[in-house]
Amino acid sequence: WKIPRLENTQSCCRVHTSSLSCLLLISNTLHPLPCPTSSSKMVDDKAKKAAIKEGGKKGVDMVGMSDLGGVKFFNLSVETPAGDMELLECVLEGMNAPVDEGAEERKGGAGEIAKMLLSAGDSQVAFLCHVPKALQEATPSFSIKEWVEAVAKAANAEVVSETEEIVKLVAKGDPSKEQFPLKMRDAAQAAGFAYIKSKGLIPEEDSDDYIPEVPEDW
Repeated sequence: WKIPRLENTQSCCRVHTSSLSCLLLISNTLHPLPCPTSSSKMVDDKAKKAAIKEGGKKGVDMVGMSDLGGVKFFNLSVETPAGDMELLECVLEGMNAPVDEGAEERKGGAGEIAKMLLSAGDSQVAFLCHVPKALQEATPSFSIKEWVEAVAKAANAEVVSETEEIVKLVAKGDPSKEQFPLKMRDAAQAAGFAYIKSKGLIPEEDSDDYIPEVPEDW
């Protein structure tokens, strides 16, 4: 068996034969390797922008509802992250971003509001709790630790990161045990809401309906 001779190229090849096997190594002149693309990075950037956008819109909604009803603690689910912690952090970034008064559309401004964010994906639920220190000090009946514990217990979640103001948790789904992310998220959301309501932080006449809804075109 013969290897065709390569003419008028800068390629080189080596042939190793052993037990009817042949390895042909050809340089990039004939078979150039594809250049790295930034498509994956572009997808990531697009997802981050979408998450920040969702956070910005929900943030301004929370501020409006807080101004009207005095609610300072929100327990709500977000869709864009789909269980990804990094994207959930982007949602929080959008929520807490200072409002640009000169912008055509108001966004963010919720940096002084407490929020428990929940996001379910295919395999896990990500939780991100943010309670400003000033709000913790002004609300002696409330404990960020107790709020986190209530949510974690309902979804069998584990704390993966913790600071004085921010706690991150993750709950892994397990279909074999009928632990599905969406159901886990809903159970955790109900538990988190029940906790802040038990502390008198939600008006009695209110219910889960106070949670801002995201329009379908977001």
